[in-house]
Amino acid sequence: MFKGRYGVRVAVALYRIAARRLAAWLVDWLIIAVYAAALIPLGVLLNRTVTLAVAALNIMAFFVLVVPVTAWLAWWEHARAATPGKLLLRLRVTPRPGFGKALARNALKVALPWEVAHTGVYLLTYSDDRAVGTVLAVGAQLVALWFVVTLFVGDGRTPYDRTTSLAVVQAPSR
Repeated sequence: MFKGRYGVRVAVALYRIAARRLAAWLVDWLIIAVYAAALIPLGVLLNRTVTLAVAALNIMAFFVLVVPVTAWLAWWEHARAATPGKLLLRLRVTPRPGFGKALARNALKVALPWEVAHTGVYLLTYSDDRAVGTVLAVGAQLVALWFVVTLFVGDGRTPYDRTTSLAVVQAPSR
């Protein structure tokens, strides 16, 4: 896979960037977790005052949690070519995406797997159709695992990077 004089150096550089991408993602998720936790009182209040169907709860969670998180990440990548985690770990998205491309990247990376998993969990929790819920929940986890594996193989570009013609690279030194 990595042959020639620079093969080992290239492999080590790709692994370092992959590990930093995962660390950056954890930083971003810590911020997202704070936002999600801030929504808990709203959910408790809503649960006590309104009776909604499970599908309505799932749709509401999508628009209150998943859509804002996806748009927030896209805004950072559009405005700064990096999310807060990427900035902290000196990574950037290249070429710097327009908002539409950044939104597409984050929809594939975040919104689609998150919503598939969320729907699966709702079906497992509130429905008699556990088979579909299991397939969705497990499928979303397998997609997330596939995304992580692709960071460490080949050129380190994930499916959502390839689909949007973007890459994550080390930011230049200041």
